Amino acid sequence: MPASIEDVARLANVSISTVSRVLNHRDLVNAKTRGRVEEAIKELGYRPNVFARGLMLRKSNILGFVLPDVHGEFYSEVIRGANLTARELGYHLLVSSVNADEDGYDVLSTVGNHGLIDGIVVMVSEIDSRIRETLASVQIPLVVLDGDVPGVKHDSVVIDQRRGAAAMMTHLLTSRPGKRIVFLGGHETNLDTIDRLAAYRDALTAAGAPPAESDVHYLDYRYETAYKFAAKEVHGWVASGATVFAANDEMAAGVIDAAISAGISVPTDLRVVGYDDTRLAQMTRPHLTTVHVPMSEMGAAAVELLCQRLKNADRPETKITLQTELVVRQSCGAVASLAGAERRAAK
Repeated sequence: MPASIEDVARLANVSISTVSRVLNHRDLVNAKTRGRVEEAIKELGYRPNVFARGLMLRKSNILGFVLPDVHGEFYSEVIRGANLTARELGYHLLVSSVNADEDGYDVLSTVGNHGLIDGIVVMVSEIDSRIRETLASVQIPLVVLDGDVPGVKHDSVVIDQRRGAAAMMTHLLTSRPGKRIVFLGGHETNLDTIDRLAAYRDALTAAGAPPAESDVHYLDYRYETAYKFAAKEVHGWVASGATVFAANDEMAAGVIDAAISAGISVPTDLRVVGYDDTRLAQMTRPHLTTVHVPMSEMGAAAVELLCQRLKNADRPETKITLQTELVVRQSCGAVASLAGAERRAAK
């Protein structure tokens, strides 16, 4: 049975409240008594109950981190950056997920309003009245990732999605002017899809070739869905000389594999590009041209911003915008040194 605070107090011959003061680093215990308590803690291998301690101090040193999903390279990198920063700042991370079909009330109300965590980071993929109402109910410091929620007090970390998609479109239009570009997005109401699609449409319109709605397809960011869809469309894309702009690397990988299964060469017969620059981008053959999103930095910045809010609850709301970067590899069939294109060296 694990040692209790009572066991520590008994061995050190002090009261339970004295042990509590030592654990909480209060300057109310003299050095001799503190040393005796610390020796008892070490001898017994005592580890304090963080929840009980949190209830007493109104501070748990635990941060909530809620994502639309926890599966895949993208979310893994976001969590990695957040967790490293949390540990550096003396916090632990409690991770959960709420998908687009849920309003998240159960998760946020349970961990956010009952003293289990000190603050919370929420990544929003879509914003509607349900999400807005749920986030408005959060009674602890809140950081929103990858979006803004009007009418809700929060700090935020966002990605300049349009800039990244615009850089990709400039690259594609410059390397193959006048050629068809097909866009594969996530759900129609997904915030990232909305921004990336807007840049796609703006670029084509500026080039004098407004996009055909038949070239815009809403999927779900998953490899399997993109593979099945591409298997039906790939021959038509090849016949028209199209390039496929998938709104994330996972869908781009699905398109590439569907093309290979159909005996089609990428990029000789079909050009494919993605978005995010996850590890998948360098695991595909050919390596994937994509847009680098600072995933780990996004998680880290959100946690740092949340900790700043915990230290100063009255400071003005802060919004951090992180930049993207075009990464030119082999899947687009273009030279990496194309004039005017931003380039991140392939690892």
